[in-house]
Amino acid sequence: MRSLSNFFLSNRETTEAYEVKRKTAPRNLLENEEYVKDITGLLTAKDFRDRIRGIKQLLLDAEHNQGFVVANIVKVTIFDAFNCRLNDLNGKVNRIALETMHQIIPLLKDNLSPVINMLIPAVVDSNLNSRNPGIYAAAKNVIQALCQHLDNYLLLQPFCTKAQFLNGKAKQDITEKLADIVRELYPRKPKSVEQKVLVVLWHLLGNMTNSGSLPGTGGNIRTATAKLSKALFAQMGPRLLTCAAAQSPHIKKTLEELLEAETWKVLGWGSHPCSPSLEATAQRPRSSNRWLMNKYI
Repeated sequence: MRSLSNFFLSNRETTEAYEVKRKTAPRNLLENEEYVKDITGLLTAKDFRDRIRGIKQLLLDAEHNQGFVVANIVKVTIFDAFNCRLNDLNGKVNRIALETMHQIIPLLKDNLSPVINMLIPAVVDSNLNSRNPGIYAAAKNVIQALCQHLDNYLLLQPFCTKAQFLNGKAKQDITEKLADIVRELYPRKPKSVEQKVLVVLWHLLGNMTNSGSLPGTGGNIRTATAKLSKALFAQMGPRLLTCAAAQSPHIKKTLEELLEAETWKVLGWGSHPCSPSLEATAQRPRSSNRWLMNKYI
């Protein structure tokens, strides 16, 4: 067993290894190249403590030299190195990288747009299915920060792609976030939302079993799919049912069941034998259906 003095010495060395100092922004091309080389070296170091130092240095620079970081974040060497830390084999580095990304997003906001298609897979592909609660929570916080601080239009296509091809809890989480994006983005970009999100909805409805599960390791997706269906119906109204009619009977039937369970029960019609069907409701004047949606959804 290590002596108490050795324990405190080790802790001190570890703390010192994580410490970083604020640096002045590079004044010329040579200093800029040196900075890129130094931080990339830290982010890809063999020693996990050096990798953590690199992560913390990037955050410090984002706080105090934001223009410089924005100019360099798209450099493949830097962002590739940081992206790898978001899935680092060392759980501590992995979590710290995610927590740091959560802090960087409000600082850089839409300036992250050039790397968003690299960032989202790095955050969600394994972290949202992680069995480590700290890593899972940190990844969810990153996704929430992206939705809060970036133009949701930048997230639309990446989220649609992930909602189709992810498995397990990650698929559920991203599908629910996609529903939130629909509510925020549809009034601004209705055609884009319909074009991209309906493909996801048909995929989910077409593959979901009666119990709400998906083949393989998809998990139960019923609640998330219902949330997405409801979000689209709130914006599109009965036209969503018209679009579904062009799909397979299974898709149309499943959509109607989800909307009946999630929406018409709010009206008190869900289990009543005289409840109007969704198909009948779709034939009502659009204005009356819009009134119902505005009132109850």
